[in-house]
Amino acid sequence: MIAFDALAALGLFVVAYGLFATFERYRLVIAAAGAAVLVGVGWVPLTDLVPSGINGQGGVVEWNTLALLAGLLLFSGLLGALGFFRWISLGLLKRTGESPMRLFLGLALLAFVLSAFINSIAVMLVLAAVTFEVSRHTGQDPVPLLLAEITASNIGGAATYVGDLPNVILGTYGQLTFVDFLVHTGPAALAALLVALVMFSRSVDRRRGKPAVAPAPVPPVDRLWLGTALAAFVVMIALLALDPWTGIPIWVVGLGGGVAALAIGGAHHLRPLLLALDLETIGFFLFLFVLVGGLVTTGAIGAVAGGIASAGTGNLLLTGSVLLWSLGLLSSVVNNVPLAAAAGPLIGQVGADTGLPIAPMLYATAIGTDIGGNGTPIGASGNVVALSAADRAGVRITWGTYLRRAFPVMLASLAASNLVWLVIH
Repeated sequence: MIAFDALAALGLFVVAYGLFATFERYRLVIAAAGAAVLVGVGWVPLTDLVPSGINGQGGVVEWNTLALLAGLLLFSGLLGALGFFRWISLGLLKRTGESPMRLFLGLALLAFVLSAFINSIAVMLVLAAVTFEVSRHTGQDPVPLLLAEITASNIGGAATYVGDLPNVILGTYGQLTFVDFLVHTGPAALAALLVALVMFSRSVDRRRGKPAVAPAPVPPVDRLWLGTALAAFVVMIALLALDPWTGIPIWVVGLGGGVAALAIGGAHHLRPLLLALDLETIGFFLFLFVLVGGLVTTGAIGAVAGGIASAGTGNLLLTGSVLLWSLGLLSSVVNNVPLAAAAGPLIGQVGADTGLPIAPMLYATAIGTDIGGNGTPIGASGNVVALSAADRAGVRITWGTYLRRAFPVMLASLAASNLVWLVIH
């Protein structure tokens, strides 16, 4: 039976979630109020707000993610100020001939491939900026493009060991390798991507629109400074991709990248860099982590995960499918990192009790938690970042719009990936 504090924390989260959807403009205040209640009543102890070690992990707040986000936002501002996004946008337009479908496919496939190796926050920060620049030149509606990129990015995260943090957590627990993930989750991710592309392609206006603004001449670019900035950004991304092997804390990479961006930008680009540092989004993430942390510390997530596992009745295909769907739907509303952290030991216990192999269940869980993040605007970190960038660019994507367009695609993607997982196992 679930304890009272777990039920109360779950109820508080549901209320906050409903308020996020109803009063989107006040999401920071709502999240802060919910976090204050959890800390005030002691369901999230103050000691759990800080990490347990220098690696930035162990507390309810994902300080690694916050530091990484800050660093990536500063780099995004620097690359934008140096004209990188405009340059790459014009190159994309030239290669696709401004064809709406080619642009759609090019951006979505780029999101998928990059997110298989690079943190989705970094991918979506860059692609969101490129998408809005492209849309201004073509007059194309950026909403279906951005939603397809978000979806493809989260699906791409399911394809490899380093694609998303839950994969690293589950892979480490099961002592799985990069090749293991590529073979067992890669095909499922490709099937999910194909379904998503087909469904989103229906909302792409195949007619060439009228440019919202007349194309301006490309401003002169200082190749030395842009080359320096790109080299530093590549080093930052490489350190993120190699994190499972280097052991360098992600918060160190994030803050180091932010300092590098400020140093390269100098006083001349200080203003655009500081404007790019979206403190509202960072604050929302901080308080959202505390809200989810309340579900972890009170045992609500553990209880739900235990019920999910018991529904498998000792059959591998049924248990894996239950894990994929239930954790996929859960990760639409809660961060998939604590879900993966709770699922690892739970799957180990299920394997010990039933004799089922744990590796297939770990793959199913990774697929579900990664792809399920596409379900809502707060289902994954990349979603929040991309939609915040849209809001700053004057592109309004409400909860209703997102759910109507993206949630059915998420369900169909889960179904496709589940089918491939069943065939493989």
